[in-house]
Amino acid sequence: MRINSRQKGASAEREFAGLIADWCGVRLIRNLEQTRSGGHDLIVHPDEIGAVADAFRRLAIECKRYQTATDAQIAKWWTQALIQADDAGLIPVLAYRANRAAWRVVVPIYRINPALGTSQQIEHAATLTVEGFCLSMRETI
Repeated sequence: MRINSRQKGASAEREFAGLIADWCGVRLIRNLEQTRSGGHDLIVHPDEIGAVADAFRRLAIECKRYQTATDAQIAKWWTQALIQADDAGLIPVLAYRANRAAWRVVVPIYRINPALGTSQQIEHAATLTVEGFCLSMRETI
């Protein structure tokens, strides 16, 4: 049976959005403009209010769900996230999960500690668990 990559991507986006709702209490929805204009995958639900929801509105979240997640793939996905975030004037975030692995979230290190500079290179990014990412979103607002 052949897997439809669009359906798999949509499923991954919903899965990650559900984890964010569980850990942060913020509802994310699929960005329907992404198909037409190539934008980032998830946006904050328009009914969401509060400081944490506002912090999420500053992010361009790109989700990837693949069989494997090699360093080369992650670097390629990060470049895509950077381009999409730059186009939207937002902070890049890459959420990815390989088969039989937990979700990982890549953010520029300045998202966690602004004193560490403004580099967005993958070498200057932090890879967090979903729980760690949500903690950083709640505690750095």
